[in-house]
Amino acid sequence: MAHLEIDEYLEMLYHLRERHQVDLKTLKEHQPDFEERVLNDLQTQGLLKIDGEKMQLTEVGFQRAERIVRRHRLAERLLTDVLHMSAADVEKAACEYEHMVADEITESICILLGHPRSCPHGSPIPEGSCCRSAAKETESAVMPLTEAPVGKWVRVAYVVSTSDERQHRLSHFGIAPGSTIKVHQFRPAVVVMHEERRIAMEEAIARDIFVWKKEVDTSSINAGDAGSLSAHSN
Repeated sequence: MAHLEIDEYLEMLYHLRERHQVDLKTLKEHQPDFEERVLNDLQTQGLLKIDGEKMQLTEVGFQRAERIVRRHRLAERLLTDVLHMSAADVEKAACEYEHMVADEITESICILLGHPRSCPHGSPIPEGSCCRSAAKETESAVMPLTEAPVGKWVRVAYVVSTSDERQHRLSHFGIAPGSTIKVHQFRPAVVVMHEERRIAMEEAIARDIFVWKKEVDTSSINAGDAGSLSAHSN
């Protein structure tokens, strides 16, 4: 239990660090029932420094917290993109995941998802070694959907968006890492084919979708040109 407590506090301090508010006052507001003994344990283990009201994660503490947050946010992506759970339902499962999965498994999931940049809520996912080693290769292997050739099937590598609404809409229509789509037109709106359905979206949303440059083998795709037209906005 002590180990889980340490991880929970490290995760909370990481979130406060993202907001540039790592101090005791903000911690008390964020977690009114916080336990001072856990903070003392963090100091004893060399994970946190406290100077009066100010707190600062040590380098070791930050790296450990970052790994926890990375696992949590990748779990959220996995649950929403692959298992199609709603963003509202993934929090509890993601919290359990972050404490149980080894770093090696986390890297494998990140590769499977195409190295996503943000969680379903729009928060950035810290990079792992797999992301950094694949950065140059991925940069040359993917392109924004807005650069995809019209009439050709392509596979989604990852989706990057700071808008929860955009993420939810794209997820609702099944546009997620691994899905196949075909650009039907770019003007006056971007229209793509996905699972025999035409989906219309603004260009700004299309720029959030990155696809592999390698063309998809269409022998296993049975999608007609007819289908319903669904509009995206915001």
